[in-house]
Amino acid sequence: MSNIPADPLLRIKKLSDSLQNNEFENTSALIFAFRQEKDLLRDLPAVFEGALESILERLESTAMFGGESCSFSQSDLLAALTIWLEKAKSYLEKQLGIA
Repeated sequence: MSNIPADPLLRIKKLSDSLQNNEFENTSALIFAFRQEKDLLRDLPAVFEGALESILERLESTAMFGGESCSFSQSDLLAALTIWLEKAKSYLEKQLGIA
């Protein structure tokens, strides 16, 4: 059995906590973890998947070209992921009548 929570808000919290606490082994592991969230993405409008993939593709570029030496700032992209998670959480809370 997977240790990934089924509830989309719990999934977002797990990803957010892992990102905030630098729990990903490397950039590739972080990208892999986010791309595995197909169930979470199904609970969100398609625009969320497009935005996430855009961030992940740029993160892949930073990994290939040495982080901050790439035209994309890895720290800015990690901040963008945090914002993506916040917006996804807000959307789901509104859908569930929590917010």
